Amino acid sequence: MTNQLAQAKGNYLTDLQKLDGATLRSFVDPKHQASPQELQTLLAIVKNRNLNPFTREVYFIKYGNNPAQIVVSKDAFMKRAEQNPNYDGFESGVIYEDKNGELKNKKGIILPKGAKLIGGWCEVYRKDRTRPIYREVELSAYNTGKNWWQKAPGQMIEKVAIVAAVRDTFSEDVGGLYTSDEMEQAAPIDVTPNETQEEVKARKMAQIEQYKQEQAQKQAEKVDTSYPVSEIPNYSEEPSEEAAQGELLEY
Repeated sequence: MTNQLAQAKGNYLTDLQKLDGATLRSFVDPKHQASPQELQTLLAIVKNRNLNPFTREVYFIKYGNNPAQIVVSKDAFMKRAEQNPNYDGFESGVIYEDKNGELKNKKGIILPKGAKLIGGWCEVYRKDRTRPIYREVELSAYNTGKNWWQKAPGQMIEKVAIVAAVRDTFSEDVGGLYTSDEMEQAAPIDVTPNETQEEVKARKMAQIEQYKQEQAQKQAEKVDTSYPVSEIPNYSEEPSEEAAQGELLEY
């Protein structure tokens, strides 16, 4: 039995077409946060694009109850490009604003003194095309100000530019796939409730009780503007003769 399990494991490690959903979930989603549909989508990408989840070429990002995001590593993009017989290399760097306010491109990520980082660029070459694919990406659109974006923004934005250019150059291999660096700026907020069912019920009951007290207070504060019944004149009765004469004498 042990040999059979080892053989089965060896099979899908060397041949991703033999990978099943249960094995994939145990590795990428051990807490079972993803839906069956999301898992099937990932499994289809693994098999159709030959991306290895065990080497982190592709994986899940799951935020609470929001839909799972499937992301691919930069190394996987470069691996697919290099496997394409038409791949002919690339050039990349950053875009900066100099002291005079002019935008300039440079290879690499080290900026001149006093320059302001604006974005990244990349140019990818194919042997079967006469012109390279050129892409620019803006720093403000991706910079989260956290982790490596804070420590090395030039390196990060150049990496995003490389991925964008490679994706458009080899759409048959990596079209429609994105890295975590591209997805971070659009990451949804984790709205998973932290309260237990009992805590939610207690909070709702407290809100209802507060509402009742507020309504009772409003009723007590209302001013009675109605006319006293004892003081309402009865116009249905005819006035007496003495009262009529008194009224005539006043005129």
